[in-house]
Amino acid sequence: MVSFVDQKELQDNKDVLSAHAQWETNYWHQHASRVESNNRADLIGTRKDVRVTEIKVYDDKGAQLSSYLIGLAAKDGVFALSVSSPAKKGVDPLVKELVSSFKLVPRNLDAEEAKRLSSEAKGQR
Repeated sequence: MVSFVDQKELQDNKDVLSAHAQWETNYWHQHASRVESNNRADLIGTRKDVRVTEIKVYDDKGAQLSSYLIGLAAKDGVFALSVSSPAKKGVDPLVKELVSSFKLVPRNLDAEEAKRLSSEAKGQR
């Protein structure tokens, strides 16, 4: 699921990607025993409009949930999604490929155009 966080929810912070990652980390601090977060710039290539934050959440028994919070900057906020996996290996390449495939289109697409753009993106890999 992809959600959108309006810039107003981030106190109109100009660095919406960092503000969103901090907002998400603060949320987990309120609901978990321990939280670790790490900016994964190694997964975004040269893009400046994307941020990947690895978040590890622990409960009071020490159980851990790891997820990758992916934020894509938009004109007035952040599109956000999270990737979680029980696997310890192989997630980084998946996230890197997913991030490289993002293309923000500032208009509504009809089904044919969405299909065409998807095919073009697959051909560029």
